[in-house]
Amino acid sequence: MFLSRTIRLIPLFSICFVMCGAGAEAATLAAHRAYYTLDAKRMDPESGLASVSGRLAYEIKGSDCEGYAVSYRMANRFTRGDGTEPQESDFRLTSFETGDGLTLDVQESQFANAKAEANSRVKARRDTPESAADGELSGDESKTFKVDAKALFPTVFQKKIVDVALSGASRDDSIVFEGTEGDKAQHVITFIGAKKTGYELAGMDEATKAEFAKLAYWPITMSYYPVDATGDAQPTYQSSFLMFENGVSTELLMDYGTYALTGKLSKLDVFKTNACK
Repeated sequence: MFLSRTIRLIPLFSICFVMCGAGAEAATLAAHRAYYTLDAKRMDPESGLASVSGRLAYEIKGSDCEGYAVSYRMANRFTRGDGTEPQESDFRLTSFETGDGLTLDVQESQFANAKAEANSRVKARRDTPESAADGELSGDESKTFKVDAKALFPTVFQKKIVDVALSGASRDDSIVFEGTEGDKAQHVITFIGAKKTGYELAGMDEATKAEFAKLAYWPITMSYYPVDATGDAQPTYQSSFLMFENGVSTELLMDYGTYALTGKLSKLDVFKTNACK
């Protein structure tokens, strides 16, 4: 799982999750459901926050032949420093991306204090991996648009980063279209640390610990920018995490500029995936 710049906790939020690398070493993403406990890491005075806490649940199922279905929910409680009543924020997302990376369908809903605030659906489809995509936004706002031919859809991007890490490279520069910012794509610069093994997933059963201890993992840092940002622009959002070679992530850090949150993996269910025929 990747955590994109489109996560906006006051009041909006959303997530990120590649053109597959060529050859036999192309990444394979594990079908899984992960739960994270969220806590404040930093709150600058400009944020106006006294405390933040919450939960995040992420699930991905599918394969290159079946396509990838993702569901995501993030619920947070914000307490401001001015004494106003705490705010409950709840963001829900479901998406489907075909295994060839040509079609993306994203639906999202946002709630504040249990009241619906916004709903939207974005569909995008391209004819070939090299062509621009036709996009359609419906919901509170409706429009059609084009997605740049260079923009990768979310699962394609996630698999690309795993492939880049497996290749031994330390940097990636991509344009990504997630479908969570209307018609906007993002420029994402990723730095990949040294490959490691032997990580102990605390709080998991012994079989899961043993399995993940065998997997390679890397420290990842992603910085998100508007596509048209100039060379001296500051990122609008940054995230860091440990990424296993099967796409599972832990030790999350989400930095929104005036505040930052940590995400501790509290529960993990790994599912069996049927091999492509």
